[in-house]
Amino acid sequence: MPFRLQLPRQIYEEMLAQARAEMPNECCGLLAGRIESGGIARVLRRYPLVNTMASPTRYESEGKGLLHAHIDARRNAMEFLAVYHSHPTSPAAPSRTDLASNYWQGVIHFIISLENEPAIMKGWWLGAEDYRPAEWILVDG
Repeated sequence: MPFRLQLPRQIYEEMLAQARAEMPNECCGLLAGRIESGGIARVLRRYPLVNTMASPTRYESEGKGLLHAHIDARRNAMEFLAVYHSHPTSPAAPSRTDLASNYWQGVIHFIISLENEPAIMKGWWLGAEDYRPAEWILVDG
């Protein structure tokens, strides 16, 4: 079920910093939190992951980091709300590869474009062959 996501500004800044630090390769990670009444989802934690492919055009999250994220999220009664990765040299829109390797249904897919400065991040709901914009806002605190 789609939800409206509230992303703390500090976590957003950390995501952009990770994307820049991992240039020229794609970065990746997860965002967890809770869905509240009225379909509002608030991000509470970011899990930066290692891109085992070390590629500028593809990513695969390292298993140990994924396991740690799952254990921590479960321990803190959170669910995964979003996945993110960067596009070092292309727009913040899903590629055919992103659609074909969509293993996370029901979460927002954030793509950080470093093609130009400032970096641009957009959120998407991905389907098997298409995508549509996701509703999200930056919040303080």
